Amino acid sequence: MPKSKSNLTEADVLRLIRKHVESLFPKTCSNCRRVYANYREYALNTQPLAQPVSYHAELGDWKPTEAAGNLSLANCSCGTTLAIGSETMPLDQLWPVLLWVKTETERRGISQQDLLGKLRDELRRQVLKD
Repeated sequence: MPKSKSNLTEADVLRLIRKHVESLFPKTCSNCRRVYANYREYALNTQPLAQPVSYHAELGDWKPTEAAGNLSLANCSCGTTLAIGSETMPLDQLWPVLLWVKTETERRGISQQDLLGKLRDELRRQVLKD
């Protein structure tokens, strides 16, 4: 069982997530075959859908044995839904992020999806600013 409180800051969490997300590129749309060379190009040319979801967090599974339970969706310009997930994120990086999500949702009194949406939006802002 993980500790009850995270030692990570929001900046730490964003760095871990960004490192993982950037490792997922290039990414190709399965419909129009558009290639997004990097996360910046993806952020510039897709439209986020709803809030990201963490099935691990929703189930209270703060130390999962697989990293496949986190998902952020966006629409390609052709209308196809594209997904960015955590399935290849190392567990030793995912677990502290999930614990931070647990700690912060409790501290801030907001839902996990709202917090994940704020992280996604901030990550997009950062990558578009660079």
